[in-house]
Amino acid sequence: MIEILLGVSIVINLLLAWYIVQLLKRFLTFQDEIDDFVEKLTEYEGHIDIINNLERFYGDETLANLSRHSKDLVKECKELRFIVRDDYEDDEESDEYASEA
Repeated sequence: MIEILLGVSIVINLLLAWYIVQLLKRFLTFQDEIDDFVEKLTEYEGHIDIINNLERFYGDETLANLSRHSKDLVKECKELRFIVRDDYEDDEESDEYASEA
C-alpha cells in the first residue's frame, strides 16, 4: 500500500515540476517580449520627436500631442517591465544617461 502511495506521489511531483518549468519558460518569453516592445516604443518616440522638431512641422499641435502620448506610453511600459522584472534601477540609470545626451 505504501509503495502505491509513494509511486503516485512521485508521479504527481514530476508532473508539477514539469508544469513549473513550462510556466517559467512562458514567463521568460513574456519578459523578452516586453523588453522588445519597450525598445520599439522608445525608438518610435524618438522618431516622433525628430519629426516634431523638423522646421516644417515645428509647433504642430497634433505631433506635439503624439509625442507626449508616446512618452507616457513608454513610461507606462517601463513601469510594467518593473513589475515583471526587478530592474527598475537599471531603467533609472538608462533614463539619466538618455537625458544627458
